[in-house]
Amino acid sequence: MQDPYFVQVDTAELADLTRALELLDAEAPLNDRYRKMLAESRDQLAAPQIRLTQARGLAKRLMVLIKAAGPDFPGTLAADGLETLNAGKAQANDLVFRPEEA
Repeated sequence: MQDPYFVQVDTAELADLTRALELLDAEAPLNDRYRKMLAESRDQLAAPQIRLTQARGLAKRLMVLIKAAGPDFPGTLAADGLETLNAGKAQANDLVFRPEEA
């Protein structure tokens, strides 16, 4: 297995993660600290490629932001929003907990 620090990931492959972050930005009741995390995430995702380690960091960041939105947040979303959030969570889980498949 290659060193993940040197493996590049096309940000286009992180579309589910990106859409979930955008959903949180638009819908979640987050404070300024978390909004800053969202802005930093968008900046990283603007590049055509990022390191796999950065992609994993973004995945972990998504998990933190979902928790910060509160346990009731998913229930406030319409069906398409919930689907977007779940797809982002699934991609984040794959990046964090199944790195050999990423």
